[in-house]
Amino acid sequence: MELPSKINNNGKSLKQGFSCSRNGDLITSRKFTTLVVDSDSFIQILEKAILESQGVETQYVGSGIDALDLLAFGANFDIIVIAWVLPKMNGVETTRRIRAMGICSKMLVVTACDIEREKHAFLDAGVDKFIEIPLTPEKIASIMRKMQNA
Repeated sequence: MELPSKINNNGKSLKQGFSCSRNGDLITSRKFTTLVVDSDSFIQILEKAILESQGVETQYVGSGIDALDLLAFGANFDIIVIAWVLPKMNGVETTRRIRAMGICSKMLVVTACDIEREKHAFLDAGVDKFIEIPLTPEKIASIMRKMQNA
């Protein structure tokens, strides 16, 4: 099912680059790629399913070190979803090192933690957005709309 062709305030047709999946969620015709960095296998599977329901190609790793290795070997992602708690290297340090590599992917933290000090640590490291759990198709669709229009 396609969206009706309407012009938004950017002068682009809403039909251009977007369609609805069978369950009505917004997906884009552009293929976004995402790396999920989380040591919890249940969260990996859940976030991968949510992202893929929105047409996002998703890969996951279980640690910050694995993420850094993957990126160092040339893997590119539009979005990196990172957890706070990771083995061997926490999410803040992983984010800092990813940014130091010159990687400009949109970086998201999905967390239940709402402590200002921790938010500031992630922001200082280079994260772009905090998302309170749970990660939902609506939250992902909103982020992809913004990226599509950028």
